[in-house]
Amino acid sequence: RASARHLGCSPNSVLHTSAAMVFVPLFSIYLFAVVVSLCVAIGLAVWLWGSFLDRNEHDPARVRAVMFLALWATIMWELGMNAAGWTRGYTVWVSLLVASWGGLDALLRFPAAHDLESPFSMKQFALLMLKTMAYAIGMEGFRAHFPVFLTVCAYTWALPVLYSMALPLDPSEQVLANDANDVDLAVRVWRLMVSAHERR
Repeated sequence: RASARHLGCSPNSVLHTSAAMVFVPLFSIYLFAVVVSLCVAIGLAVWLWGSFLDRNEHDPARVRAVMFLALWATIMWELGMNAAGWTRGYTVWVSLLVASWGGLDALLRFPAAHDLESPFSMKQFALLMLKTMAYAIGMEGFRAHFPVFLTVCAYTWALPVLYSMALPLDPSEQVLANDANDVDLAVRVWRLMVSAHERR
């Protein structure tokens, strides 16, 4: 204490500084463990998904059903995060927008393939960026919930990869039974609203 006063520092400030010096490496180790765990989880998910696709390569209905379950699980998780107070209210609306106009639209059009330069692909990328930014600024207590943010980013960007893996390798199978269904979800909703023929 005498040396702290001699240096012009109060004992309390020395204790706070020491605690901060201990916290930083511990947080770094924890963060490293989270990143490694996420990488392992994603790798395991890719392996399991690949095994499932090998057994159901020619059954797009079953593959689509599993992806619907995954989409529903992410929606429930994100609603739960908001209910727990981890995220701000507007993140729920962003999540629902991305899940419906992004994920649901993609599943309704599966297994139709789209080029990277297509409006479909560009829309999906823009929605993923929107969701990432929404959670980056919408986490309550960002440092405390940073591992949660990393988890959201991990599955948000991993799910489109799993979707791409599910597309049939045979180009003749990368089509819908009815090409008229390969239409953006927003266009479908608009047509239902304005066209009596579409509502029949």
